[in-house]
Amino acid sequence: MPAKLNSEFNYRYQVIGETVWEKIKTLKGFLEGRLRSAELEKVSEMKHRAKLMELQNLKDTNALPHVILSMEADILEFESSLQIQNEAFELNRQEIKILEKLLAECYEIAEPTRIKHPDGTPYTDEEMFEANAANEFTAMIGKEIYAEVMTFGHPSPAKLRNAMSNPHTWKALQQIGLIPEQSFMLVGSNDPLKIGFEKIVTSANTNQLIGEVTEKKLTN
Repeated sequence: MPAKLNSEFNYRYQVIGETVWEKIKTLKGFLEGRLRSAELEKVSEMKHRAKLMELQNLKDTNALPHVILSMEADILEFESSLQIQNEAFELNRQEIKILEKLLAECYEIAEPTRIKHPDGTPYTDEEMFEANAANEFTAMIGKEIYAEVMTFGHPSPAKLRNAMSNPHTWKALQQIGLIPEQSFMLVGSNDPLKIGFEKIVTSANTNQLIGEVTEKKLTN
């Protein structure tokens, strides 16, 4: 039987997106798919009319009886699924309304955070998705680490390794206490002739998430 691809609950709480801009990106993708599906309703109607017109033409031109019968069978087969198809299209229209409503809610939250270029031109949605990437990653990893702490009392090595991928995430997780403030990141040496690592700590006197090299341990 016909069914929505997702319920409003799923779109609101379960789709990908820990931050509002990532949620917008996901919901816009779903909406694009639902709008494309809506266009198929017009295609279905056109095909139905075309078959009826073809049948009438066969009759008007005194086509062979078996040709007419074959076309009538095609039309009957097509029409047998129209009720289910129409129900599916109606559910699709409802889903489009849900997505448009949720996107409007998301944009109301997101618009005050839209960045502008030096010339005053606002960032496009795509540019905002890119600018928000580190924030989305940090929120995702932060939730996963917090869930592990709640369950096991400590984060897993794998999640800490993921958090160590960039100083933005590391600093943010330190600020909320999921990573000890005295801990530091390790990054590989950029010099292939100096095999070892660099110890990175985030700046303590600024809210900007900037990594600073404080110590080096080299093997040669």
